[in-house]
Amino acid sequence: MNIQSENLVNFSEGTPFVLPELLIVEEELHKTIEKAQGMIRESCSHLLSSGGKRLRPLLTLHSAMCFGPLNTATIQAAVAAELIHMASLIHDDVIDHSDLRRGQLTINARQGNLNAVLTGDYLFAEAFQILSSYQLMDSMNYLVAAIQSMCTGEVEQAHCQFDLSIKLEDYFERIAQKTGILLASSCRSGAATAGASQRDIERLGTFGMYLGYAYQIIDDLLDFTGDEGKTGKPVGADLINGNLTLPMIYLLNNPLYGPWAREMLQDKLTPQGLHKIIQALISSEALDEAFSAARRCVETALSYLEKIPACSSKTFLKDTAYQVLYRTH
Repeated sequence: MNIQSENLVNFSEGTPFVLPELLIVEEELHKTIEKAQGMIRESCSHLLSSGGKRLRPLLTLHSAMCFGPLNTATIQAAVAAELIHMASLIHDDVIDHSDLRRGQLTINARQGNLNAVLTGDYLFAEAFQILSSYQLMDSMNYLVAAIQSMCTGEVEQAHCQFDLSIKLEDYFERIAQKTGILLASSCRSGAATAGASQRDIERLGTFGMYLGYAYQIIDDLLDFTGDEGKTGKPVGADLINGNLTLPMIYLLNNPLYGPWAREMLQDKLTPQGLHKIIQALISSEALDEAFSAARRCVETALSYLEKIPACSSKTFLKDTAYQVLYRTH
């Protein structure tokens, strides 16, 4: 599987933090966290300091700057998008019983499920406080819709655990709900704060949705191929938890390997069994198929930028799409 590329900034190693506009967002995030008290402040600070790509605020900022200079409304919308993302990560870790994120203990592992849920709720509340205080009603509508969709996606994923009959359309609907919608809403939110037309807002939103498809597919590939030291989670964690992702769907649909894989998954997966599954994913070219699907999603995403005015932020969004495709964690 060819996942190397030249002429890309090193997105996966944290390059976005050198961007001045993102430093402003980072400062605002720290201010928000510092308002919290006790355990919630400690937990939020721990998550914030553990890093992250800040993809959602970047999309918010640069979607806006395609149509005008950076303004306060855009910065606050970007902060709200990241707070919502942070809250969703905390809740996801509780639901998935995850002990590690980015190579560090999760909040639920350190503080327990109750404290983790309350911390996530606090971040959601702070996001809505920001959107309300700055009267960012369009941004609020987009981000609320994202939260609703993300909740639905979590319920669907839980319902479909270990479901060997999962179809491609089921998978794409789920990742649209869990990942694509927040990227799309971040793009729409940013464009709206800059006064973009509804047509351009929807173009940016569709770009974000297809970028989200690609992001999640690559995430699912890295679950099998990534370096645990970089991804911060055990290899095969999704499969062990019963989440059948795109590479596994391709493997299950393979006429040669599919029946064998279905038999392997009838019982609890052992480390030896996981190793065999990974070898089958390679031999069947299921990993290559999944990467090709991610590449097509990026190509589709970029097609929605064609009628956006030429500017440095449009170039940044294009570069970001390729960085998502070739990331290593």
